Amino acid sequence: MDELREKLKQRFPLLTSLRILRGSGESEDLSAFVGILLAAMEGKHDSSFCFVFPRKAGIAPLSAVLYALGRFAVDFPALAEAYAKSSFEIGKNVRLIPEGKVFEFAGVWPGFETGFRLKLLGENAWITWPVSEILRIEPTHRKMPKGRPIDAHNARAQMPLSPFDRLIGTKTFGNASLAVNHVLYLGGRTEVETFLAETSLCGPNDEVRATMDSLIAAGDIEESGVIRHQDNYQAVGEPLVAITSRLDHIAAACALAPSRSKVVVVDGARRITDLAKFDAIAQSQNLIIVAEPDEEEKLQQLHDRGCRFWRFSLADLEMGTPQEHSRYFDGVFRSARNEAHFKAELIPCGNGHLESAADALEACQATLAESDGDETQMLLGQIYSLLMHCSGLLSPPDDSERARLVERAGRLKDAAGERTLWLSEATATALKRACCAMQEAIADETLGRSKGQAAKDLLLDLRSRQVAPVALVARSASNRQNVAQWLEREDLDYPVLLPATLGEGAFFEHLICTAWPNSQAFNRIVHRFAAPVVSLVAYPFECRWLDLFRRKQRAAGRVPAMTADEKSGMLGLPSGASWPSEPEPRDFAPEAAAYAREAQVDLEERMARKGLLPAVNGEETVAARLVSFSGDSYAFITDTFRLPVVTDLATGDAKADYKVPRRKVAEIHPGDVVVFRETGRRDVIQALADAQLGQEAPIIRERAARWHRALRASGLSEDELVAELEEVNCPRTLQTVRGWLADDSMIGPKRKEDLEAIAYALGDQKLLEEVPAIWEAIHRLHSEHLSAGTRLSKILLDKLPQRMGQIQEGRTRIDIDEATNAWVVQVETIADRSESRPRSWVNSLLRDSDDSLVH
Repeated sequence: MDELREKLKQRFPLLTSLRILRGSGESEDLSAFVGILLAAMEGKHDSSFCFVFPRKAGIAPLSAVLYALGRFAVDFPALAEAYAKSSFEIGKNVRLIPEGKVFEFAGVWPGFETGFRLKLLGENAWITWPVSEILRIEPTHRKMPKGRPIDAHNARAQMPLSPFDRLIGTKTFGNASLAVNHVLYLGGRTEVETFLAETSLCGPNDEVRATMDSLIAAGDIEESGVIRHQDNYQAVGEPLVAITSRLDHIAAACALAPSRSKVVVVDGARRITDLAKFDAIAQSQNLIIVAEPDEEEKLQQLHDRGCRFWRFSLADLEMGTPQEHSRYFDGVFRSARNEAHFKAELIPCGNGHLESAADALEACQATLAESDGDETQMLLGQIYSLLMHCSGLLSPPDDSERARLVERAGRLKDAAGERTLWLSEATATALKRACCAMQEAIADETLGRSKGQAAKDLLLDLRSRQVAPVALVARSASNRQNVAQWLEREDLDYPVLLPATLGEGAFFEHLICTAWPNSQAFNRIVHRFAAPVVSLVAYPFECRWLDLFRRKQRAAGRVPAMTADEKSGMLGLPSGASWPSEPEPRDFAPEAAAYAREAQVDLEERMARKGLLPAVNGEETVAARLVSFSGDSYAFITDTFRLPVVTDLATGDAKADYKVPRRKVAEIHPGDVVVFRETGRRDVIQALADAQLGQEAPIIRERAARWHRALRASGLSEDELVAELEEVNCPRTLQTVRGWLADDSMIGPKRKEDLEAIAYALGDQKLLEEVPAIWEAIHRLHSEHLSAGTRLSKILLDKLPQRMGQIQEGRTRIDIDEATNAWVVQVETIADRSESRPRSWVNSLLRDSDDSLVH
């Protein structure tokens, strides 16, 4: 292994000449295993490759950047020669590097072919530079700042090498116009930009240090597949790395490029959302996927399409040299160690009433006929939700909570009584039995005590054995609050986590799941390897579901990985290289057969109905992400929609001057509390603003929206609008233009000049004439929205904290004013990716109980 590690370092010199640093402090060596990914990118392969890490954070963008830098360093001499011959046109503007001063390129001096001329903008004066310094200028669309003779003199006198040059051994002087793109990256733009801004590369002795975003100006990939700089003024050259979150954009770019000229790096197997496009990419370019173990279902799909797999074990990562003090790679190595020593345990407890309710639900579901209709299925879902709430309790509910549970169970029993007339005798009997058992469980004074005692005994045992740190994992945001309150009452101090946020940096020696979280969540918990031991405190019916999960995992199997010879062949190393053997597949769930009989039916799978919608023929669809809330509510939220988030208000942490923030779905997390208006398509802040505007509101909104209607009516695509705006000297990013076209909630552009530019770009004379009136309407609406946000903050500050318990159980209605009411809900889960949904269903609160919009 030592020999293999050294061969990789010789093959990729940057692995030894560069060091890495996240944040501040001291830098560290790049781990040798990164060379395996670089070797896979460099080769010309007949298949795609997927590298499965116990924890992949930062590996995909790091390997993409290192490959791009290494490729540029090798290609630099040829790129510099081509640049000098073909990049400049007489009469076009150029800028000095790195000063940025702008001149006009005046060509090679007649009779003096070893020099070229720079003309001062707007003046009949020239400066001559030797051709050997052609890299000190680059074409630009900029017209400012205008250069003077002293600028050129100072630039030639200093001639500093850029940090880029000093790190990778080139002499670009910071000129980004030489680059040719070889790396396409599929991942979240915000995530990548944060990574590049916070991660630095350093020289061997830390004498040079630069953040990656200063070395790599990542570009965009348009829908057409065209690769472009983010800086609209960059006239030539290509970004070393181009990023998109859209697989179809990657596929389009690969179709335009010569075969095997690109390396496609995918951060996460779940981003492969279209297998046909995956096939097209893999057939034309080098495709490298960096994945994690909890993506097994997607990995199987890719394996069936010919993708080859390398699962990184601890031995693979260390390559013969244990790394105990790595900082940047700490998460990778710690999760690998936890995986190597992983153990799952079951802590049983009991409650006869809940057990009877679960048995009855299974029996009811097993006998339910398709003709019994969705109404019965939804009723079962609500009983199941109540069962899950009660199974997560670690102590008996207080009087107010018990009263709410009693009322909820009573409503369900009444609804069940109405449904039994339409059901078979077996189904009706089971349904009644489930409702009665839930009522008996809620009335039982010992509800939750058995599970709480089992959890407490385990915590005290861990403390006596000095096992630390320890954390508890709750099944949902509402359950998390209950568990936290129980810990406080028991005078125990431990963090309470959610499955969705587990593994975001923190590691533990022991994790305790206080209730069965569901199969998908438990799969995430064990495969994040945040601890070497995971315990599940469970009732017998939860053990039954766990055993069903375990058997499914066994039956599904695991995607086979490459052999040692195949790994050597991929890396171009001699056959039979001493790679560690593939670890044997393991069960990542505790043995539950001793506590559970075989389940009658997969109840959990049948109950997972949130987000199912009837088809709407002919309606326009938009991309939106499913957000599930406590109880039976959910919503499909588009990327540009901003929701009022009142988490601090609901928990009592807000100060008197608090203002309600409005956040996009990418900025919202499980446990956040958000607000929806009770009726209508507008959100609650829009409704409050309209109430203040009075009868003028519709007129003002109609006037303010004219620019948006004109954009939509033009039929221009995002790329076409970007191009048209550049033509009228108003360059805007693709992201900005996408928001203008797609975000129905946007009041208007930030500047009046943008309205004028839109009118010019569309060639719309009427819109141009109306700009002053439109801008006045936009300005007034912005003002009223700010005022409405302040009023909403004051109202909710008084009403929310004392109603947190209701919010955790489901949606809570709040009276805002005489004309406006709102639903307040708590986020449970957020889908990883967007899917197409009917436009009339997005950005509104939905309920499984009646499958209708709550407005």
